[in-house]
Amino acid sequence: MVGNIPNFSKIDILRCFLRLNKSIGRKDLARALELGEGTVRTILNTLKFNKLLDSTKRGHFLNKRGIEKLKEINECIGSPKSLIVQNIYPEFIKVGILIKNASDIRNLYKLRDIAVKNGAEGAIILKYEAKLYAPESDYEQDYKEIEKFFDFHDNDILVIAFSNKNRTAEIGAFAVAIELSTTLRKFINEL
Repeated sequence: MVGNIPNFSKIDILRCFLRLNKSIGRKDLARALELGEGTVRTILNTLKFNKLLDSTKRGHFLNKRGIEKLKEINECIGSPKSLIVQNIYPEFIKVGILIKNASDIRNLYKLRDIAVKNGAEGAIILKYEAKLYAPESDYEQDYKEIEKFFDFHDNDILVIAFSNKNRTAEIGAFAVAIELSTTLRKFINEL
């Protein structure tokens, strides 16, 4: 007999892992991830199997290895943030992820395609060098409204994915971040 087909991805496991930096119950975690409690239980068991999490009767918590992995990830990306900006696709939910000190980016259309393949409606990729701008574009736009959400440094990349649902916007943004970050790619590949 075949078991249930998982309704989550490795990116959902990453999304869950990053939220375990503070104490959070499974029900609240499920709500934040827009997943069912059973799915979250399976994800937590996956993290436990990968020796990133320990559990007691009081709940799950990051162990020493998990804390080290979380620090490593936090050194290369910022936490995903919901962006409320009216001048960029106001009809969609937008999630931004900051990739710190990213390497040179090329072929932005391929990165946008990655976000779409992972459920987002689209993505905008911006670079910071004294100010935010859209590489590979001659179009000038003021992104000061977005700059207040993040602590930017030169060579940072901001991925903004947009969708009708927060989960698919966040997954789209993470998919691009994984493509740009060897640390995230390594984490995903180890799951």
